Amino acid sequence: MGLRALTLPVLSGIALWLAFSDSSLFFLAWFALVPFLEFCSRENSLRRILLGHLVMGAIYFGGTLYWILNVLTEYGKLDTGVSAGIFGLLIITQTAFLLPFTVLTTLTARVSPKAALWAAPGFWILTEMLRTYFPFGGFPWALLGYSQLPYLWIVQIADLGSVCLVSFLVVFAGSAILAFWKWRSWSLGGVFLSLFLAANLYGFYRVEVWSPEGSESLRVGLVQGVIELSAPKEHYAERYFELLPHYFDQAVNQGAQLVIFPEAQNPYFFPDNFYFRTFWEKRVRAANAYLLFNSASFDESGVPGYYNSAHLLDPEGRAVYRYDKNHLVPFGEYLPWAGILGFAEALVAEVSGFKAGTGSEVGSLDGLKIGTLICYEAIFPELSREAVNKGANVLINLTNDGWFGRTAAPSQHLQMAAFRCIENRKPMLRAANSGYSAVIDSRGTVLARTELYAETLLMTEVKGNSVRTLFGVVGPWICVAIIILSLGTFAAAGKRRKGANS
Repeated sequence: MGLRALTLPVLSGIALWLAFSDSSLFFLAWFALVPFLEFCSRENSLRRILLGHLVMGAIYFGGTLYWILNVLTEYGKLDTGVSAGIFGLLIITQTAFLLPFTVLTTLTARVSPKAALWAAPGFWILTEMLRTYFPFGGFPWALLGYSQLPYLWIVQIADLGSVCLVSFLVVFAGSAILAFWKWRSWSLGGVFLSLFLAANLYGFYRVEVWSPEGSESLRVGLVQGVIELSAPKEHYAERYFELLPHYFDQAVNQGAQLVIFPEAQNPYFFPDNFYFRTFWEKRVRAANAYLLFNSASFDESGVPGYYNSAHLLDPEGRAVYRYDKNHLVPFGEYLPWAGILGFAEALVAEVSGFKAGTGSEVGSLDGLKIGTLICYEAIFPELSREAVNKGANVLINLTNDGWFGRTAAPSQHLQMAAFRCIENRKPMLRAANSGYSAVIDSRGTVLARTELYAETLLMTEVKGNSVRTLFGVVGPWICVAIIILSLGTFAAAGKRRKGANS
């Protein structure tokens, strides 16, 4: 297979990758799959199709996930060769999850190229749904719809069917463009333009007209402490008993009723460490304010073990809320399939062996009900949806993005967190250890944001609301229905081909 034959997959891979860049090239996503769809309809060789798929996926995921190499080498302390091998395996895995899109589109195109273009958007979101749940609970990083956050009107449809519905519309654009280019067909293009116009009108209403009814506002201080991932004990003593108290007092002096610390390395387990516990209980009591912070917890009840937890102290210094992280990071916070993959433990730096929490917990303070997401839990739509369904009217994300370094990952992580606000129409307070700490409204607008690796305090006002969304009530069933229709198109094409051959 000559290099020229790979031009179309290469073009699609590059456009998909650049749509997620910090240069705001999000518009490329609307054209990104046109070359690859043409490639799928043109090629007959299974070997060439699979090679083209691998090339497209490797560029797409290699470009958007390049920062994982930095995590493995700098923070995982793995050899460069081992890191490259693990990174390559991850890229191949992510590319494999896109395979149903390529295979189903190609097989449908062999019977009816036009039918393949109608079905391709549904095939694409099938792969995104698979990536959301598998393997090890899923890794839905860089779903195509996330690239569109700068296009604030169009992303508002996420409250109807999650970020995957935005992905559907973006892929539909590629199908419509190719159909018009090849056959001057307006049927698919007309449907796309109707959906595109409707989505923009809906987005205009949500962004420019609609305003949720909120409860009384709460003044909040978000502290970005830049606590190192691995440091001498003196560093942690200085951060937790000098720097964080300084910012806590500063926030309270500026009227904060709630102060939020980020997820970070914390050797002082709460509530078992007597000095750490009593220090903050007294500090909070004296300030007459709430404090939400991250610390590991040891629990002997239920499933005994250590948990990555968020704790809330009330103005009396009492612990009134605890949320245990539900979705742990595989190979970072636990070793999946430890009985089978025990040999891999030596390759993973300090697998923490945390236990997973068993469900969302909602905390109450001064009229607000908070749902907490710890670190990369913010990339999973179902976790925030569960918290809101349990009564949360404000989302809080405690995260430690220090693992990412100065790469595109912190920006990508923030981008994904903003979609949780749109899907549920809830504001989010995001406290990040190294950045980006942010305030995001229920439209997904980032109202305020810190800089990376800046020790700082971000003050804001937040209002909760009781708004319910279609996605919140029924989940991603619109996307499931689209997938079923696309699979139905594939099945019908298969019957037509079988009938033609009989």
